[in-house]
Amino acid sequence: MPRGDDEVDLNQVVAYNFRAARELRGWTQEDVAERLAPYMGQRPSQAAVSAIERAWESERRREFDAQELLVFSLVFDVPIVWFLLPPPGDRRLMRSTTRPVSELYAYLLGMPQQLEPLYARLRELGIANPDATDEVFTLLTGGKTPAHHWGYRERRRELLLALLDQHADAFDTAVEDLGRTVDRLRQIGIRGFLAETTNDRDLMRTSDRAIPIVKTGAKKARGSTKRSDVRDQPSRLASRTKRR
Repeated sequence: MPRGDDEVDLNQVVAYNFRAARELRGWTQEDVAERLAPYMGQRPSQAAVSAIERAWESERRREFDAQELLVFSLVFDVPIVWFLLPPPGDRRLMRSTTRPVSELYAYLLGMPQQLEPLYARLRELGIANPDATDEVFTLLTGGKTPAHHWGYRERRRELLLALLDQHADAFDTAVEDLGRTVDRLRQIGIRGFLAETTNDRDLMRTSDRAIPIVKTGAKKARGSTKRSDVRDQPSRLASRTKRR
């Protein structure tokens, strides 16, 4: 992740995912340049491909247009949405917004209150809800309609589940780290934990005095009555009564 910036813009996200797509296909930058040539009218140089990827973490920004996203999709054989997915673990704000880039997928796939207008647009394009029509088509022909394969609800659900798995793994790791931290705090106390994590020698020398360790056995000895004393109490009381 680029350092020194509190914000990230979508052009950087595209650059990150461009490189991820190249690595997914196992291609070199020269391979990518060769495959871009038919769509761009000329073969870009290897340095031009490298500049696209460096835009993720370099101070030199590169702006991508919609046509380029389509070309990238065709070359790498991935959907356009691939190039706008948030980089894993990035919690910076999206430029000019108050929302973290990790929430970008919600704006790409649509939040629940935004879906109905989207479904209406898809129906205008002839991409109907596959729930009813595809059942009839499958019974008649044994196959599935293209609308089924491109059903937005299904694609959205699959993408959300994949993203959930990704975030769940990160969440599990964070919980484990937190558990280890809490265990360590219980063992050495807050001052000792600060001394350990900051390597502060002054805190190390004073941590024992600042946080006294109370031994359970000693506390019980001071605050409890021995069993022998309890058993002797009735006889002592009786002897005192006789003397009176």
